[in-house]
Amino acid sequence: MSLRSALLAALAASVLVSAQDAILGDFEGHADVGSPKISGTATYIPGSHEYTLMAGGANMWGPRDEFHFLWKRLKGDFALHARVELVGKGVNAHRKAGWMIRSTLDADSPYVDAVIHGDGLTSLQFRRAKGGITEERPAAVKAPDILQLSRKGRLYTLSAAKSGDPFSTSEIPDVELGGEVFVGLVLCSHDADVMERAVFREIRIATLTR
Repeated sequence: MSLRSALLAALAASVLVSAQDAILGDFEGHADVGSPKISGTATYIPGSHEYTLMAGGANMWGPRDEFHFLWKRLKGDFALHARVELVGKGVNAHRKAGWMIRSTLDADSPYVDAVIHGDGLTSLQFRRAKGGITEERPAAVKAPDILQLSRKGRLYTLSAAKSGDPFSTSEIPDVELGGEVFVGLVLCSHDADVMERAVFREIRIATLTR
């Protein structure tokens, strides 16, 4: 390969990396989990630091899930913050958007999430073991626009609020997801034949020390 060809190849690789950074922002990748009938997408606007997910998916519940996931890998303790908007009236009252912490990208992986439903229900959902049932801890607040989710050891805490109001909290003290986990933004339409959209703003991901 000539020097000119090598320089052009290096430039092309640099442009590709920059383009990927622009697409993903704070995250490493995005993917459909559980092979939903309609494939999802993730986009990022660097200027406004705004993420948009579009997704189908039959559900995030029971022994397996279908949704779209914009993720990064994290270790240890951390805290997550986002302003979440489910766009439009929606088709199913149980469409969901929010944060997820997941052991793997398998459809039946153990996980903890903090999600807002289309009807305003806000809750911690979690699966303790691979292929196990899904459990739930509802929050007192309904239809918040701010979701926070933190992990400290085996303790997971949801804090949710409407902008300007006090936070309502829910906790799960004893879920083991492993040292390194997949962490990110999720959207599920709760209808295999429907595509929904959610917008996430004010994303903050902070590591914690004990």
